[in-house]
Amino acid sequence: MASYIVFNYNITDRSKIEELTKLSLPINSQYSAEVIVGSPVKAVEGTAMTHMVILKFKNFDAAEAYYYSPEHTELTRLRNQITEGWAAIVPGDSETQKIIDSGYFD
Repeated sequence: MASYIVFNYNITDRSKIEELTKLSLPINSQYSAEVIVGSPVKAVEGTAMTHMVILKFKNFDAAEAYYYSPEHTELTRLRNQITEGWAAIVPGDSETQKIIDSGYFD
């Protein structure tokens, strides 16, 4: 029952990207977030931003707890200053119907 947070972005201030990475490590550890992708991106269909990070969590509730935590809110402020892009919380396949039924996507 894994769920994910996907960040797809262009870096607008490369001088601070290492700071963002360094600050995220203890928060990822605190919330048991596993980095499964942290890479430049080359789209093979459509248009993608230049970088992607995907974090894996034990379930949807854990992903939401991380994303909306005070610690991550601070990271979001910095990320929004040095990148442009989007983030999404994505339920794993086994949780999708439960999340749909909850009205989350309405």
